Amino acid sequence: MENSTPSKAPYKNWPNEGIFQATEETRTPVELEVTGKFPPQVAGTLYRTGPSQYKVNTKDGEYARSHWFDGFTQIHRFKLVPDESGGCQVYYNSRRQVDELLEKARNSEDIDKVITFGQKRDPCVSLFGKIKSSFQPIGPDRSHPQLYNVGVTVKPNMPGMPKDMLTACTDANQIKHSHMETLEPVGVTDQSVLHPDLKGPISCAHPQYDKETGDLYNYNLDFGPWGTYRIFKTSATTSKTEILATISGPGTNPAYIHSFFLSEDYIILCIWPSYFNGMGASILWERDVASALKFHPEVKAKWHVIDRKGKRGQVATFTSPAFFSFHTINAFQEDGSDGSTVDIFCDTIQHPDDSSIHRLYYENIISTGTSPAVGERGSPSLVRYKLPGIPKQGKGKGTPSAEVITTIPDAGELPTINPLYQTKKQRYVYSVVSRGYSSFFDGLGKIDLETKQIKYWGKEPKPHTPGEAIFVPDGTSESEDAGYLLSVVLDGEKGTSYLVCLDAKSMMEIASAECSHAIGVGTHGVHYKG
Repeated sequence: MENSTPSKAPYKNWPNEGIFQATEETRTPVELEVTGKFPPQVAGTLYRTGPSQYKVNTKDGEYARSHWFDGFTQIHRFKLVPDESGGCQVYYNSRRQVDELLEKARNSEDIDKVITFGQKRDPCVSLFGKIKSSFQPIGPDRSHPQLYNVGVTVKPNMPGMPKDMLTACTDANQIKHSHMETLEPVGVTDQSVLHPDLKGPISCAHPQYDKETGDLYNYNLDFGPWGTYRIFKTSATTSKTEILATISGPGTNPAYIHSFFLSEDYIILCIWPSYFNGMGASILWERDVASALKFHPEVKAKWHVIDRKGKRGQVATFTSPAFFSFHTINAFQEDGSDGSTVDIFCDTIQHPDDSSIHRLYYENIISTGTSPAVGERGSPSLVRYKLPGIPKQGKGKGTPSAEVITTIPDAGELPTINPLYQTKKQRYVYSVVSRGYSSFFDGLGKIDLETKQIKYWGKEPKPHTPGEAIFVPDGTSESEDAGYLLSVVLDGEKGTSYLVCLDAKSMMEIASAECSHAIGVGTHGVHYKG
């Protein structure tokens, strides 16, 4: 158990604790009060998932989760319905996803036996106790989905999964289903239901989807004498899964990879050198991902290019100096000068190392915490890489270097683009940014890759903390930035949250819908037209 006793003064007068300990639940949809007018183009459903609370009162005192990625998951649903005024009414409901797990915590049961992302353990546990917990076959009963804390990303009607369900993923090989309207958890499974060879314990929280076919792409990572990455595709029409390539053998290290790239014809899996110690055995010992990782700045990142439309498997490998990334942005390809090759361009949010993982402990990001603030530590860069000369037929030779084309500092995190520009060359990227006003995020940014300028939205000095922005095209296709951004924002002074709609071109606020309580900042979301 871990007790948290934060100081009382908010960091730089910017309170944000409401989004980290948001305990309210709204199971029956309620209409929110709207200011301005939500354009009819954003009609549909916005889903948000991620941690809403991290502390629980127990019969023995208090239990607290240590890391933001381990906070107790809740799903939020905003239904935007066109009305006669030419705008949209906004209805909101939410549901916790781990009631049984929370109940165990309230009863002071040990819920930290399972592997977590970054939960700090009792340092007094004996050597025998650690070994015993490492190798006992312990874990929640899969007939009880509310024991599984799965909720980094969420997707309606995920290929290969039950129809008319909301499916949540995380960095482990776990998949959780909830009802699309009530948000009630109804089941949990893993990738082995897609293909028997997808048995490794690690996967990617961010599957990629072909925007034309809806097909899903992801990887599964298994441990052993070396890492084994199986890159696979699941058809949206047949639900059939095929393994497109297997990357394994001596020199293949198992790494923590939160997202990857998809171009028109290729999958690009960059293995940056944030490796699991002991070829993955360290997870069993440490019992959490964060403690099991070590960044190797002397080791180059390896870029593996996989043919996703033919049968060539892996067709090229590139290297670059070491870096770390949580979130890739987009990839696109252009024909080479001789017509027999293609050049692939990959945009990512790049960190110099994986220390950002450790800065996301609650003691750092909450404004009343005691550790140095995230806002004081700078922001990652947006970097565009070029992978040149990939053959259209056969396979490339050697391991040439990936070239850095563009670097834009202070680019923020949780990037999004106009979804119509997926696998196309895009100019604009939208992100949440930290400009030093807050211990966490304090605004939204529109990054222009041509001018390298960033246009901001925020309400400083008012302490309003936004979450990830979701881009909704306006249907005109007049320009890349023709559309709207939806973000859930905390008003730190009032302690309540609101859904804001911005014009993606001007970054000006168009409308907002007020909620009566704080909504957890969460991690990711999706806008669904259905």
